[in-house]
Amino acid sequence: MNRISWTLPVLLFLIVQACPVWGSECDACHQAKGVRESAPAIDPIAIKADGETRSITLADAFRFHGHSCPGVTITFKALQYGLQILFGKEIPDRKDIVVISRTPQPGGLDFLDLAMIGGQRAAKSQAPKGMTASRDTIAFTFIRKSTRTAADIQLKPEHFPKDFFAYKKKQSEKKLSSEEWQVLHDYMKDMILRFPTMSFESLFGKTQPYKIVAWGIPLPAHAGTLKPGDSE
Repeated sequence: MNRISWTLPVLLFLIVQACPVWGSECDACHQAKGVRESAPAIDPIAIKADGETRSITLADAFRFHGHSCPGVTITFKALQYGLQILFGKEIPDRKDIVVISRTPQPGGLDFLDLAMIGGQRAAKSQAPKGMTASRDTIAFTFIRKSTRTAADIQLKPEHFPKDFFAYKKKQSEKKLSSEEWQVLHDYMKDMILRFPTMSFESLFGKTQPYKIVAWGIPLPAHAGTLKPGDSE
């Protein structure tokens, strides 16, 4: 089954009223109201780390972040696409990958922590000051260091609601009305359900890899990201 199962949909209105924020509180609320989610059965991401191959599922990513969310979903699909372009069917080694994100969405940053650092991260990666969320900058650059090849992958803006971040801002300021929360909830639900089932090209467009010459090392997302030898 390729869609998240939302049981007892008649309770969604009650959940909207009971859950003023989207996060672990809503996960608990779903459980309290009898609404269960199961992650879509899409292919996992396999990455070598410290000599072992790890398989990361979308469900793993949701659990690591604490709940299902569009940011995790989009970034999971973007990394899948980037690794397919740069490595084909080869399982990549984490040390051979560089990821650059232009979006500060917490769900996406958490997922990239899981993929690029592992479940035992020293601290959560945080977006730098001045980096703002926009439907036009949900974009990533993936680099394969061994071949000096890169791929730019950006979510097509038309797939993301124009007023999503305005609603999220009101939500963070605790100014979101029940009617506005219903709209925001439906936006998020639609993206979580629909995006995993879409093809890479439908979501991101056709991406062509390109060669690069680079000096230095992209900064780690936060202190403790790299261990001695990781940058060699």
